[in-house]
Amino acid sequence: MEERSLPTETTDLDVMREDLDAWGYCIAKDVIDADTVAAVRDRLTAQATAERAAELDHPFPAEAEGDDINQWLYLLHNKGQIFHQLALHPTPRALAAHVLGADHNLSAIDSHITHPGNKAMPLHTDQWWMPQPALPGQPHHRQGDLIRGEGPFGEPTASTTAISPPMVLNFMWMISDFTAANGATRVVPGSHLSGVQPTGEPRADEVQPEGTAGSAIVWDGRTWHGSGVNTADGPRLGLTTFFCAPVVRALTNMTYATRPDVLAELDDEMKRLLGFAPWNGYGATDEPTADFVRPGVDTVGELKPLD
Repeated sequence: MEERSLPTETTDLDVMREDLDAWGYCIAKDVIDADTVAAVRDRLTAQATAERAAELDHPFPAEAEGDDINQWLYLLHNKGQIFHQLALHPTPRALAAHVLGADHNLSAIDSHITHPGNKAMPLHTDQWWMPQPALPGQPHHRQGDLIRGEGPFGEPTASTTAISPPMVLNFMWMISDFTAANGATRVVPGSHLSGVQPTGEPRADEVQPEGTAGSAIVWDGRTWHGSGVNTADGPRLGLTTFFCAPVVRALTNMTYATRPDVLAELDDEMKRLLGFAPWNGYGATDEPTADFVRPGVDTVGELKPLD
């Protein structure tokens, strides 16, 4: 079979799916229009300015050690209705369905803002916690003992033995143009099929796709990636709608962290996406087949027999 060329910007969903399968990433062009980009950018910039002024910065574990320049904004669904539109947009949902299945949850909706003078994020994968398959009688990796950055390491070439399937998908919205100069995401093409982890060091075979605001770079949870160094004269604004299989523990605890005032206004589809609906009984709070979970205050506590 003839090898596909590396992904370029496209509006064709079929091509995006094929690129994800072949290379572990794709570039979705012009997913939202200029007015929506401007509205998201304004809300994001206002929130980022206020959080930094209030000293609410919380770095992400995968950032380079000692890098306190970049900024992360978490739980954006609590911070503006405009962000819900991105989580529910049909393009990321279609790609999540292709990679993860029709049922999937939102693992995180965060923003990563790279500022000039930052450090390159070490290459990593988003599902480092997923054990590799083992034949009967062979030692297996105990999932609860896995630690980020401990391998197994290897080269990003296609494995000749079974590897784990994708369990997460990252859809990184470009809220500003992504360029090599401002730290656009670096990826290693085809690394999603290797079944091993990167050491974190930069590689000669990594690429740094560029795109315009309103587009997105999308990658399989097994793909080696990391943000780049921002040598430009302004910040690079990225926003991730990060999806996971419905039995995977979400990156952010959506059901616990969603503000009551926000929850009261959510429609059913957004509640399902955030994990408020049990999946085959998993995630239930009392009734396994309920449409939506109930908070602890509404569940049955200790009862005493009636006299």
